[in-house]
Amino acid sequence: MKKYLLAVLAAFLLMAPLQGVLVQAQEAVPAQESAVEAQEGYRPGDSPAQSGAAESMTPAIHAVVLAMLHYDAAVFDGAQTEMSWEALYNMLSLYGQMDERSDYIGENLVLPAETVMDFAVAVMPEISGLDGLPETLSDRMVYDPEIDSYLVTCGSDSLAQIQVEGQSYQDGALHLSGSLVYLVDGSRLTGFRAVLTPRDNMFGYTLTRLELV
Repeated sequence: MKKYLLAVLAAFLLMAPLQGVLVQAQEAVPAQESAVEAQEGYRPGDSPAQSGAAESMTPAIHAVVLAMLHYDAAVFDGAQTEMSWEALYNMLSLYGQMDERSDYIGENLVLPAETVMDFAVAVMPEISGLDGLPETLSDRMVYDPEIDSYLVTCGSDSLAQIQVEGQSYQDGALHLSGSLVYLVDGSRLTGFRAVLTPRDNMFGYTLTRLELV
């Protein structure tokens, strides 16, 4: 039954790009536990100063888990691959409209390259530029050089929810564990273990490793 639900969810996500999936981060990390969260100077749309790392990084975790299901992958290591670009697309489609720098042209979400880069560093730690947008995303995400922005085609979905259930600090990194939950019946679609490294970016961390369990 679990494999059937995963197949249904993956098929649905392929038919309709993602936007507005409900998320929930449980037991947010206290702000004082991370020096990164106490820093100032984040760009518009930031959240670490007001929330714990578990909450601020739930969008990245959610986007990566969905990309891993799409590619049937067990491990994500943050390398700049088609899967990580898929994760970035998921993140922009789900959460990009929450950034005040976003806009719409018709039905397309318009995100300045600067904004896309802010999101990208949360899921691709070594990224230095946005070159290499894969052809697999050409029907959902394109770059417009005239306005130095990306146009993202967004759909709608409310099938899945990330729940963060455990957290610990080890060797300077934050380790989170949790589940992707199917909202229709509350069943657990997959579990995950994530490693987050503190970084001076919009989210306060970057996702360096995620395993599905």
